[in-house]
Amino acid sequence: MNKFNKYEDVLNWLYRLKRFGMTKGVDNLKILAEEFKNIHDELKVILVTGSGGKGSTVAILSKILEKSNYKVGTFTKPHLHRYTERISINSQEISREDLIEIANRIYNKIEEIRTRREYYPTFFEVTSMISILYFYERNVDLCIYEVGIGGRYDATNILNPLISCITRVYLEHTNILGNTVEDIAWNKVGIARENRFLITGESDNRALRIIKDECSKIDCEVLTVGKEKNKDIIYETVISNLNENKFNYFGLLNEYNNLELNLKGDHQQLNCSIAIACCEILKILGYNINEGAIREALKDVKWAGRMEIFNYGNTSIILDAAKDPYAMNTLVNFLIRNGLKDVIVVISISSDKDYKNMLSELLRLSNTFILSKHKVMERTILPEKLKEALLAMKNDTKIYVINDIKEAVKKALEISNKEKPILVTGSVFTVAEAREFLKNEESDSINLADPHTLIDSSP
Repeated sequence: MNKFNKYEDVLNWLYRLKRFGMTKGVDNLKILAEEFKNIHDELKVILVTGSGGKGSTVAILSKILEKSNYKVGTFTKPHLHRYTERISINSQEISREDLIEIANRIYNKIEEIRTRREYYPTFFEVTSMISILYFYERNVDLCIYEVGIGGRYDATNILNPLISCITRVYLEHTNILGNTVEDIAWNKVGIARENRFLITGESDNRALRIIKDECSKIDCEVLTVGKEKNKDIIYETVISNLNENKFNYFGLLNEYNNLELNLKGDHQQLNCSIAIACCEILKILGYNINEGAIREALKDVKWAGRMEIFNYGNTSIILDAAKDPYAMNTLVNFLIRNGLKDVIVVISISSDKDYKNMLSELLRLSNTFILSKHKVMERTILPEKLKEALLAMKNDTKIYVINDIKEAVKKALEISNKEKPILVTGSVFTVAEAREFLKNEESDSINLADPHTLIDSSP
């Protein structure tokens, strides 16, 4: 029996699943996975988590493996415009037809389970199961999974990774992951596996101690990545500006000089080094990945909405989905180092974020703000609240309130008069709406909150 005939039917079902709340751990997904004969155990997987940079790391790693002639399944979240962005093979999103077919099978299995017991899988659990079926049935060589929130209790932790990665750790989702860096590190290191490798770009000794201690308990070898000489894998910046991003890499097996990365920002050099370190471990495991594939992939990789620059009628518009003070600090520092000042900021922030410290960072860059609200109404901070915070910090801030993101970008273009750059930031949702205006990007007709952040399988 087919429950769904249209793409929109599937989306309606998936988004309704969020009302069932959170589950802790992977046991809930295991119930569903057993109905499909635990095929997730057959997948060759790399799991990537971190407080920031995990999506970029996944994108880079997937592109390197694709250029190495492997069939690569990629699982990311959230999506910018379309649900199908979350699940792809060799940069091609899952088709709507394939999504409908797999969703029907999963729906029927859930209904079967419910004849025996009460069972309510979450949005993210079902999305994870869709990806598992899709990758398994299309015989992918490797799957790269971006963890949802944390790691230990995330639905993706049902998988058995060859390699686990933790990009970096800082305070985020404290209501779920804990109030200290140590708590968050403990949650994330839960993706480590016995007698496997864990690669991390963490430099905070508090978090690193937790990561190493937990890995030592299961004989998981930790490889550290960074600029410091005591790291196992070292990278050094050659140049990092708005036009070029080059660095040198000193790894376990190889040294690569003057690697050119298409993604902007020196923080991406760390993410890229983690991805290359994964490739070196894969080479040890017998995979064939050469320098040419790495260099070609780095020049070609894209990650929409992250330091993405548009020239719109001779006005520079920068889109960056910085959504917390750490990411905002990284963004602002990079722009200041590159001589940007007197920038017009278009911003909308989700309600669970530390908006005051985010705005404080932006005041180092701008005195002109256009405050807006993205369409995910239940998760947006009202512009009036942002205005109050800005004026309390700097009472001569020039502020406009425009409730629609696209209209806010139009206002910024008017104020700029082709002279001042524009920065659109604050959340993935904000950037997505701006991209839809700037690129006429196709998007789902259903525009709801990313349910994963509401119902993730977490403590």
